[in-house]
Amino acid sequence: MAQNHRFLDAAWRRWLKENLERGCSAQEVIDILHKNGFADRSIQDAISSYIANKQPATNAASEVIDVRWQNWLRENLERGCDPQQLLQTLLKEGFSEASIAQMLTAISADDETGVSPEVQSGLDYAAIANPPLLQHPPQKLRPIEPEVVQLFTLDDFLSEAECDAIVAIANGQLRPSTVTVENGDKYYRTSRTCDLSLLKHPTVTALDLKIAKTMGIRPEYSEGIQAQRYDVGQEFKKHTDYFEPGTDEYVRFAAERGNRTWTFMVYLNDGMEGGGTRFFSIERTFQPKKGQAVIWNNLYRDGTPNPDTLHSGEPVTSGHKIIITKWFREIGAGEMFFE
Repeated sequence: MAQNHRFLDAAWRRWLKENLERGCSAQEVIDILHKNGFADRSIQDAISSYIANKQPATNAASEVIDVRWQNWLRENLERGCDPQQLLQTLLKEGFSEASIAQMLTAISADDETGVSPEVQSGLDYAAIANPPLLQHPPQKLRPIEPEVVQLFTLDDFLSEAECDAIVAIANGQLRPSTVTVENGDKYYRTSRTCDLSLLKHPTVTALDLKIAKTMGIRPEYSEGIQAQRYDVGQEFKKHTDYFEPGTDEYVRFAAERGNRTWTFMVYLNDGMEGGGTRFFSIERTFQPKKGQAVIWNNLYRDGTPNPDTLHSGEPVTSGHKIIITKWFREIGAGEMFFE
């Protein structure tokens, strides 16, 4: 498919502004711009300018950029979230218009970097493959053989009450799940997703930190936590969680924060039929068990992506399945590991 190279002129920027302000979804606007041949960078710049100019300019002094919020802003702009909602969230969190503009400027500057190498130079992949979770393993942590994948289960990671609380929160905020690369199969991923991290709910915040501390990896090296719900017939066909180096997907999702390292998934219910998590290389399917975590490293010990992590969320044939997922990344702010 030909790569888009057009850049938005003043007329198209006015068109973008007018449609966002009259309530069109950001994703709808972005899709139209893509169809008209505009480059991702140009679209992001236009949306960034729209957010920065949405509020009157202030004379506030420059503030220190919060890298975690900058990454949050980038990820949600790339996912097509409504820029007005993102702006309002940042303002409610206490950020000034000046600091938001700083974040947007930094995001635009970082986009000049292009494709990152398959392995990030200077990273200690041996340490990533041996996080505090494995150095001081919980009593119920179990390795899964064979070791072509670093794969573990952790029973009773969440209590029944914790699971039920997250389910109650997630069920009211579901949207259709998306994929990073369209492959023409509209039934490839048919679940629904709740972006739990965007809700700023204290129960979710506590859970997010619990996962990070269990791994021993600081939240600055992770993505926001999500929930997925699978009803009868819904599934996520075979896929890997890492971004394939050398692809447009990698440029879009991993150029700044690096690849995904560990996946931490937790089953919030059980008793359904079907719905297992199937790992193809080891011919192993995990049937959902309430409160159990399934944890795996998406990379080899040298930092290259591990294709043996290919897995699927099998179709639910009776009942429903709800899980939470948190992905960790190669690059973040400050120290990677908790002391």
